[in-house]
Amino acid sequence: MSFLRIASSLFARPFKAVGGRALLAAALVVAVTAVSCSGGEETAESENEPQASQSPTIAAPAAQASPPPSPGGSRSSAQVSDGPVLPPSQNAILAAEEADAAFDAATGSASAMMEMSEATQQTLSTASPTTTMLSPPPPATTVSVPQTTTTLPPTTTLPPTTTTAAPPLSVIEAGDCVECSENFFEYWGVNDFVRTSDDALSTFALDVDTASYSVTRNFLNGGQLPPKAAVRVEEFVNYFDGGYEVREDLFTVSLDAASSPFIREGNLLLRVGVRAPDVVSGVSLPDSVVLVIDTSGSMGEQSSYGGEYMPRYRLVHRAVEFLLDSLPLGTRVGIVAYESSARRILEPTTLDTGEGTSTSKDEIYDLVSREIVPGSSTNAAAGLALGYDMAIEEVDRDRSVLVILFSDGVANVGSTRTDNILEDIGDRREIGLTSIGVGLGQFNDALLEQLANRADGTYHYIDGSEQARRIFVDNFTSLLAVAARDAKIQVEFAPEVVEFYRLIGFENRAVADEDFRNDTIDAGEVGLGQSSTALYELKLTEDADDLSSLGALATAFLRYEHAGSGEIIETAESITGPDVADSLDSANNYFQLAAVVAEFAEVLRASPFVHQENMQRLRAQAIKAAEALPGVEEAPELVSLIRRAMELRGENVG
Repeated sequence: MSFLRIASSLFARPFKAVGGRALLAAALVVAVTAVSCSGGEETAESENEPQASQSPTIAAPAAQASPPPSPGGSRSSAQVSDGPVLPPSQNAILAAEEADAAFDAATGSASAMMEMSEATQQTLSTASPTTTMLSPPPPATTVSVPQTTTTLPPTTTLPPTTTTAAPPLSVIEAGDCVECSENFFEYWGVNDFVRTSDDALSTFALDVDTASYSVTRNFLNGGQLPPKAAVRVEEFVNYFDGGYEVREDLFTVSLDAASSPFIREGNLLLRVGVRAPDVVSGVSLPDSVVLVIDTSGSMGEQSSYGGEYMPRYRLVHRAVEFLLDSLPLGTRVGIVAYESSARRILEPTTLDTGEGTSTSKDEIYDLVSREIVPGSSTNAAAGLALGYDMAIEEVDRDRSVLVILFSDGVANVGSTRTDNILEDIGDRREIGLTSIGVGLGQFNDALLEQLANRADGTYHYIDGSEQARRIFVDNFTSLLAVAARDAKIQVEFAPEVVEFYRLIGFENRAVADEDFRNDTIDAGEVGLGQSSTALYELKLTEDADDLSSLGALATAFLRYEHAGSGEIIETAESITGPDVADSLDSANNYFQLAAVVAEFAEVLRASPFVHQENMQRLRAQAIKAAEALPGVEEAPELVSLIRRAMELRGENVG
């Protein structure tokens, strides 16, 4: 590596509060040393996952002043932006102006600092078959692509294949500096159309994760479009309330459909929604919660690039504070911290007033504030293994347990891959693992998502205090209490009515059709009150021209293990032709919102199936949905994020 490349990669990183001159001198020494040691020869390493360099031990940074809050900072007062196609009411116009002004104030300075030339934007060119590197800001992204069949977007309304479409990725030359490959996302391709006469069944594990939407918000607020591998459509849609019916003790399955301007003319958009009950017999909050917290050097980096400026470890402090406030007295809490090695900082202890053998919430929070500070390298496997040892000790005392991991996912010591980490943990005794991701730039989304999926848990991401509150206060019960285990969906389409179908999202949740009733197959866990939504694009047969006379288009089967009784339950629901709405505008308001959210995700991930891309129309439809659903606090923020994406794409906002 040349002297100039080393120096430029070092100087491009923000100086920490240890003295700019000292860092400059240190950078020069490191660069000169590297040249002398390498003899000027350059080497490159190819890995499926990033191997981040060991971070030096650093002192806890002083608290930093926050800029004006982003639209995500106060959802109770968020407003809706106006749109050019569907003019809102006068009140909504005023609200739009306020939202746009607040958004500009929150992101303007960050955007100016992070402005890139066209040469460093996420423009597409030819890449290697396995990785894509994007240049900062924020720090760049490495994408792993599984070996899948690649198909081109269909050029007619008759989709030609039944394989998974994985459009070619591209690379912007990033050299071999660690800074240029610090974000890691795994790309799973895009589901293609399937001919119903070839395979009338679509089967997948339920997914209630929401991390992808929050990660994307962090990118957009920081002035950069997300890499398409960071966008998982189902997690975008899951972030929003589906408005589904709630039943006592049992899940509900809902189906509705309508035409949509976001798909090919004449096709239908089908929504399959699943809602868990708020109360399930025999299910309660866990007796014990074990926190496994990353204290490596990268946890001293910023958690957000355009919203609330806060070091990652400080954001974890805030999240733990919210969690402790939500936990009922009597819950046992244990804490493990890890960097190059793991240590117990709190043996499981009863959460109470602090009298006798119990420990108060304030005492635990004070301990976290003192002990959870950035250290050196990252041995995630050691931390999780010790955390599960602690959890199993609780299980052996007949207590139910949940393990919660707080991390940026950058494992660089010991086992660093999902399979190896799970192997190091060993027997998990069916103890679930919930992953909470923080930060961008030295962030491994793929590891955190797969750990949660493989270890019977869920994956969420916090980019600021409001998101931490949303997870650990507003959705606290859903996070901790499991309503169903190994939940699977199988949708059966009628070949005489539906000629082709395409599942939008869920690319890494596929289950073999024949395994739907195989109850040994691992599937998805669903918490109390959580919902999951799947969207399909349907092309009907030529004979299905009169919807009012059609029978069943599709039947959705849900199969899961009741978390209280252990009983296997299967339920089904169908949709017929007369159930289909005439247009998107006449469909259920929550259906309209889901259609907008899914299309936004499809555009951001450059799906080959985006039909007549029109972000102005998308934004206008989002405004309409937000006005129709004033109780959905996240909807106005969606409008602002669509606006931000338009700006970053160089489009006229209007």
